[in-house]
Formats: sequence, C-alpha cells, structure tokens
Amino acid sequence: MNVFRVVLSLFLVLFTGYLLKRRGILRDTDIGVINRLILDVTLPAFVFHALYRQRVTADMVHAAWLFAVLQVLVMALLWLPARLFRFPRPVTGTFLLTAVYGNTGFLGYPVVQAIFGKTEGAMAAAVVYDQFSMALPVYTVGVAVAMHYGSKKGANDYSPQQAISWREMLSFFTTPTFVVLIGTLFINALQVPVPSFVSHAAQLVAGATVPLVLLSLGLMLEPAHLRANHYYLPMVLILVTKMALFPWLMWLATGWAGVQGIARLVAVTQSAMPSAMVNAVITERYGCDHTLATLVIVIGTLFTLIVLPVTAALLGIR
Repeated sequence: MNVFRVVLSLFLVLFTGYLLKRRGILRDTDIGVINRLILDVTLPAFVFHALYRQRVTADMVHAAWLFAVLQVLVMALLWLPARLFRFPRPVTGTFLLTAVYGNTGFLGYPVVQAIFGKTEGAMAAAVVYDQFSMALPVYTVGVAVAMHYGSKKGANDYSPQQAISWREMLSFFTTPTFVVLIGTLFINALQVPVPSFVSHAAQLVAGATVPLVLLSLGLMLEPAHLRANHYYLPMVLILVTKMALFPWLMWLATGWAGVQGIARLVAVTQSAMPSAMVNAVITERYGCDHTLATLVIVIGTLFTLIVLPVTAALLGIR
C-alpha cells in the first residue's frame, strides 16, 4: 500500500468520527472523555508496547535533541515577522506556538505506524521524538510563551494564577505517559523481565490508541472553522513553516549530525505533522488567539493528505 492510500485510510477513520458527531451518536462533550482515556490509559500502554524490547539508539537521541533545538531557533526567527507585521500579542503567542509544536502524538503515532509498519525502531523513534522533542517542550517553553503573550495576565506581572501555571508546567513529569516512558526505558536498560501476560495486556490496550485518536480528531473537525476569514497572513506563514520549512530543516540538520536510517526518516516525517491539538488548549487557557489556533489545526490536518505523501516521496518511501 503506498503512502497516499495509507494516509487516506487514516482519514477515513477520522471522518468516521466526524460523521458519528453529525449523526448524534457521539457529541462534542465526548471528546474530553475519549482524550482522557487515551492520555491516561491507552497511550501509556502504547508507549510501553512501542519501547518494550526496543533499543533506543544514539541516532534517535541525536534526532530528538536536534528536533528540540530547531523548535527554539524557528520560534526565535518567527518573532521577526510577528514584529514586522505588528501582530497583536495574542496572535503572536498563537503564531509562535502553532508554527513550531506539531501533532507528533495523536496524529504522528498512527501515521508512523501506518507508513513504516513493523520496521524495527520506527515506533520507538516516534515515541522518543514525541515525548522529549514535542510534549516536554510544549508544556514548558510553550506554556511560558503563551503566558507571556496571552491576555489573561499582564506581561510583567506576577500573580497567583501565574504560580499555578508554573505548577501546571511541572505536572507534565507526573503524567502517566511520561512515567511509563521513563519506567520502560529503565526496564530496557536493566533488562528486567516482564511477564508475558503483562506485555500481552499492554498490546491489547495499546491497539485501541490509534482508532480512538482518529475518532477524537474527527470529533474536533468543524467546517465553520474553514469559513473563517481572519488572520490569513499568520495562518499561511504558520502552515508553510510547520509543514514545509520544518521537515526540510530537519532533513538538513539530521544529515549534518550524521543521523541515518529509520531514525532520520521518522524524525523528518514527524516534523511534517500539522500543528498539535494541545496548542488550542494552551492558547485558550492563557488568552492567546484560540480561533486562529483551531483554524490552523483543522486546515493543517486536512493538508496532511497532500503533505505526507509528498514528504514520503522525497524521502524515498513508497
């Protein structure tokens, strides 16, 4: 199956979620329940299953830190056009977040699993990149950026709300997925035996992650967002940066660092993911431009049908 058909099959499940919402079988209120189930149950099992007995290579680690460094550099560069075009502060916050932090988990995992199949190390690389190069930075640097540019606090004021926000940033390290990630890395390093019934149970639960993620994405689709007519310039800049410039820079950076094989292919594929859904949550919470964030996420997700097959073709993946 070629890459376009793989991506199309993923979108078929995604649009099934949208149709279930249109028919009233599922509702917007179900999104929170499904996402909580994913984040607290199936995703930790998915991380364990993806990493258990898998070797985390030096190439994966090198690509992960390159991914994180590129995010900071690109964000710094994007500050210039934001100043040049005099974007309002809430728009600037959303602009910086959505152009840098991609959907390497909710969409990235299904895409990597579908494109690379059972290629050794593919899912391990995807998990390492997602947790250390996206999830960790977005809940620390990303939240700090949103706090700075958002309208729910003064730019230079310290408040009890700000103190709570910093505690929220640190709470990432206690999430089930991150705890399981660290535990699994220790199990691998120390070669601790895991009973077969435990690994099999994790595999069964992990199998629910991809369809639940795609259904959740489908529930979030809203055609009204596509008719929005505000902020075309930042929207275009975000989409071009996130889905064209970023994978090209990642390809150059991994080549410069000598990262090869599946680690490099997965890193570039993950870097081409559209803006992460968590950006919508962060921008709404801290008073950045939530509408722009939602619009970019929806359109970027739809553009994946074109961007991923093109990226895969340039990488030589069929």
